[in-house]
Amino acid sequence: MRYIVKKFNSTFMRISPLLSSFFLLVTLFCQIPRAQAQKIKSAAFSYAPEAAGDQYNQRIPKKAFAVSPTDFVILSRKADNSYALIRYGADLKASWTTPVSLLGSETVEAFSHNNQTVLLITHRVQAEQGSQALYGRLFDVNTGKEISQTKLLDAPSKSRRLGVAISADGSKLVAYHSITRNEELQSIKGTVYDASLTKIKDRTYDFAGAGQQVSAQIQIDNHGNQFVSILTNNSMRLSVRRYNNRDNEIKVMEVMLGGVFDGEKVYVMDTHFQLHQDSSLYAAVLVAEEKKGEYHSLKMVRFDYAAGNMRFADEFRFTPEFTEKLTKATGAKRVEDLYLSDILISTEGQTLIIAEKKYTEGGENSDYHAKELLLFAYDEYLHPTWNSVILKNQTAPAAEGFAGISYNAHLIGNRLQLLTLETIKGKTDLYTRSIHLLTGASEPPKAVGLNVANDKQVAFVKDFTTWLDERTITAVNSPSKASAGLRLSRITFKN
Repeated sequence: MRYIVKKFNSTFMRISPLLSSFFLLVTLFCQIPRAQAQKIKSAAFSYAPEAAGDQYNQRIPKKAFAVSPTDFVILSRKADNSYALIRYGADLKASWTTPVSLLGSETVEAFSHNNQTVLLITHRVQAEQGSQALYGRLFDVNTGKEISQTKLLDAPSKSRRLGVAISADGSKLVAYHSITRNEELQSIKGTVYDASLTKIKDRTYDFAGAGQQVSAQIQIDNHGNQFVSILTNNSMRLSVRRYNNRDNEIKVMEVMLGGVFDGEKVYVMDTHFQLHQDSSLYAAVLVAEEKKGEYHSLKMVRFDYAAGNMRFADEFRFTPEFTEKLTKATGAKRVEDLYLSDILISTEGQTLIIAEKKYTEGGENSDYHAKELLLFAYDEYLHPTWNSVILKNQTAPAAEGFAGISYNAHLIGNRLQLLTLETIKGKTDLYTRSIHLLTGASEPPKAVGLNVANDKQVAFVKDFTTWLDERTITAVNSPSKASAGLRLSRITFKN
């Protein structure tokens, strides 16, 4: 059975009343408190930086996963076509190391894990055969031994690059191939697999009748349900379809996010999706004015497939009053270069949207910049509760891009933990911030105490950061002593 739920934008959302409560969390304080680091243990670490790619859409943003309260597994590039999977214990000694060799035309596409295995997915191009393929490689999480290698999907090399989506618990994945005509997306062919890379189902996502200028994203939940988000109608209409593996039922919900309002034509500029394991998908959308190119508003929709309905958060308008306060705080001439980066959802259903200002100065070897974070919080009913901005000013050379700057975020209960590499009051270090999700109450940034180098070399690689528990994180950084090289650190904070 197929059903469509439609709700058009003329009654879409109320304007957020929170502007009067907008407050600033500024990173520059008279005194920078020392972090509550109780113990820092470190060991030598080496890796070869990844080749330059799309810095705004990093293919593998996370290269470390906790596999027990004390242990974690990392994926480390050692040289061209050479990687290593390494499991570390509480003493930061490797309990196993597994070299992974790739072919000359092969690249790593995804990295994940579950309770039993570590999963590495690679993309391989065979130019002489005119083909491309995705391969899945499974490794035993306890021993590091490679269990199997499976071809997941292949397609002509002239087609769009093959893609893959993996569930949060690593138990399901879907490999997919986009079918185009005259560069327009027509459909997507997908194959769903379980944790052992056994095929569950072949699937076709057909976009006939969806409209023109179709763009789509696929996500998969822990049950294997696939959620396909489709943006059409000149980036104005968002449609979300849910496919299950039991039958051919397709549930569809859609909403107009752009259009003409008060005589002003607006369109979707940026989107970010977050799948929740209660069979719902959260979509955050930045909407811009077509004529001026200025930000118009932030919208959020929850597509709830268990209840069979959509829920809409109040629209947050980028009013002249709001933009004036923001530009005054940041020193910028206008609000620009904002990217939606996170949707965090607590176990009680509170939601936090994070947007970040990121840009490069232009030119092949220009520096990269990551600046203020905008935070928008909602209760379990999607009613706005608070919003704020965190001011920071991070710069990195072109060779690093955003690998060391920007931020890491982790939500534990109702407390958000942020980790950033910054120079504050002349001190370069990793800084932690703690923000209460319900109230927005925050603490000033605290230096961890790693004494990170500030010599234009690799200072911090945030992809290797992971939380082992509420008080313990891992990080890779370069100490201020130039001869020390990179260090892998395990940092435990006081209660």
